[in-house]
Amino acid sequence: MTQAFDGIASDVEHLTEQVRDLERRVAALEHQPGEHTPSQPEFTTSTMQQVGPGVPAEMPTGAVPVVGKAVLGIAGAYLLRAVAESGGIPRLPILIVAIVYAGLWLVWAVRSHARDHFASLTYGITAALILSPLLWESTVRFRFLPLFDTAIVLVAFLAFAFGLSWRRGLEVIPWVATLAVVITAWALIIATHDLVPLTAALLAVALATEVTASLGHWRSLRAIPAIAADLAVLLLIYLMTSVAGVPEEYSSISPTTIILLCVALLAIYGGSIGIRSFGFRHRITIFEIVQVVAAFVLAMFGTIRASTGSAAPALGIFFLLLAAVCYWGALSRFAAEAHTRNRRICATWAAVLLLAGSFLLFSTNLQLPFLCVAAVAAAFMYTLTRKLSLGIHASFYLAAATAVSPLPIYAGNALAGTVPAAPSWGVWIIAASSVLCYAIGSRVAEDHASRRLLWAAPAILVGFVAAALAVVAIVSIAADRVELNASRLSMIRTVVNCQLALAFGFLSRWRRIELGWAAHAAVAFGTVKLLFEDLRFGNAASLVVSLLFYGLILILLPRLTRGRPDRSSSCSVQ
Repeated sequence: MTQAFDGIASDVEHLTEQVRDLERRVAALEHQPGEHTPSQPEFTTSTMQQVGPGVPAEMPTGAVPVVGKAVLGIAGAYLLRAVAESGGIPRLPILIVAIVYAGLWLVWAVRSHARDHFASLTYGITAALILSPLLWESTVRFRFLPLFDTAIVLVAFLAFAFGLSWRRGLEVIPWVATLAVVITAWALIIATHDLVPLTAALLAVALATEVTASLGHWRSLRAIPAIAADLAVLLLIYLMTSVAGVPEEYSSISPTTIILLCVALLAIYGGSIGIRSFGFRHRITIFEIVQVVAAFVLAMFGTIRASTGSAAPALGIFFLLLAAVCYWGALSRFAAEAHTRNRRICATWAAVLLLAGSFLLFSTNLQLPFLCVAAVAAAFMYTLTRKLSLGIHASFYLAAATAVSPLPIYAGNALAGTVPAAPSWGVWIIAASSVLCYAIGSRVAEDHASRRLLWAAPAILVGFVAAALAVVAIVSIAADRVELNASRLSMIRTVVNCQLALAFGFLSRWRRIELGWAAHAAVAFGTVKLLFEDLRFGNAASLVVSLLFYGLILILLPRLTRGRPDRSSSCSVQ
């Protein structure tokens, strides 16, 4: 034991002598006379003083002594490391002393900022260079510091840096501390393969930066913790919910823990944006838009994967509630023109959240009526508020309802395949919703004619449902009287499609330009149909009829869509 202490004393004495030698050299540098040329002024960290007229006083210290002091600080850290490696003293007290030592350099960095920005930055980097390797070796090499304790120290170091810099409004020190904590956490993730404590630490860093940003400090810091937290949660989801199983070098994590970490990411950024945007009415930034989408996707994907789908209904309810909040923001909180961007972003989020919530919460049979009701409600609210987003949402929900309904298959078979029988209730509910959306929304007198295009999608849906039902009705009536071979069936479909285009074109004369677009959509469909059905299956007689009707439509449609009598226009848009 005596020999061990003698060895420690010898090492300490040797290192102390080296530190003293460095101190002497730094002192010598500080007392060297400086050279000053008026044509080449020396930029220093403090103002020059003069002892008399035209006589410069002692030159202030430069960059080299500052770097020398930083080297001394790192030398002190190596001294503590040498004492810890000797094994003569318990490592925990040395670790505590080293952490306090790094904190003192951080204090020095903050206090130096007012008189010397370079020194402040250098001392802050020195504190980070002391702490990061210290935690790495204590956790990875010596393995006496638990990873949860390491994560706590990292977060405490960041909080200490923020607390010191808060009153002085410093920017550099929080940047240095944030970068050091993020880099150290990710290095430890790669080295230890332990995801939970370090992911939680990165989420805590993200929370700290979002809280300070909401209070008006260090908004430029938000991106780095956000990216680090996103990647940590993504890695957690990828490794812990993989179909191939958890890799051997990683420890498995309970589904509850995965869900909590995923939801925490969404709660941090959703809450921050909610406070800044809904509370303080700050303009939503590009970073916030991207980050909340990333957090939303990661939370939804991770929760569903970790719970194997059992959490989907709860997520659906949560998303529908968020959609209601976003609609409230779009229609009430951000109704003024000064908040146009926030209003549009909130409206977009509301539509996406409502769609996602309906898919997670309801079965297919319930999704269809729910989305149809949402489409009609959006059209009705548009007539009250004249908000462009709501008019778009009506078509958006109607398109989503159509996608989950039997209408695409039914109309496709009626207009291009084997003619089906009577339609199911799903086809009728889409048809009825399209009629209601168009009837409610198109009656609004628009100041801008381009807004009429909001109702082109419901009009097209109504038209093609009508065409499909007309083909089914004609085939069912004619089936007992004539043989409906492929050529005759293609001719019937072409005639019905041409009649649809003619009806749309005629109705567009009353300043309903959306019906003109629907007429052109019918013509485009007829063109494709002629190429791929009539020319393939038709005979001479059927082709004559099909081409005759198609040619007449090409002649008549431009004349119908150009002529719009003014005397009836005012009545048609009321």
